[in-house]
Amino acid sequence: MKPTILIGALIVVLIGMTLVITNQTNPKNTTTGEVHHSGPSGLNQPAVVDHSMHGMITITSEKTFMEHMIPHHQEAIDTAKQVLARGGTTEEIKTLAQNIIAAQEKEVADMKMWYQAWLAMPYVDQGTYMPMMRDLSTLSGVELDRVFLQDMIMHHEGAITAAEEVVPNIVNPEIQALVDAIKTTQRQEIEAMNRMLLAL
Repeated sequence: MKPTILIGALIVVLIGMTLVITNQTNPKNTTTGEVHHSGPSGLNQPAVVDHSMHGMITITSEKTFMEHMIPHHQEAIDTAKQVLARGGTTEEIKTLAQNIIAAQEKEVADMKMWYQAWLAMPYVDQGTYMPMMRDLSTLSGVELDRVFLQDMIMHHEGAITAAEEVVPNIVNPEIQALVDAIKTTQRQEIEAMNRMLLAL
């Protein structure tokens, strides 16, 4: 075999080996674009669930904002309740979970009331919201707290993004007040959760 042919064959082999190694070290799901890791309890879960921060809904009105934010809040409420049931290994984390439940249950109730009053029909879940947080059903203790904090930081960032997007389309002062509350409270909670993570 001529030297040039041999060198060419070796280059092809090396390129092939490089592609195989790259795919093994970066197991990206080509369908969703999500990079997975083994996750808590050996589960193959998304390290970060990326649904453009708010699922399939584009925030173009107060209506679409509420249709997104109601199930978004409900996910946070349900997750915080799991922390109180099986996690909450520090008083600070327990207080955070209790505050999330109290604030967001009220905001969900308010948004459902406004939806009915302004649109003359009851709010009905459209089924388009895509969960942003990992399944915590198999976790407890510090492991649950850690995943909760990691995911809730990202979840809060999603709420802030949605709140900023609705601003040009705000008609009712109640929505402006809600947007202001979300941005202020959840930014403060993000800072607190980052500190809590470092302490675990």
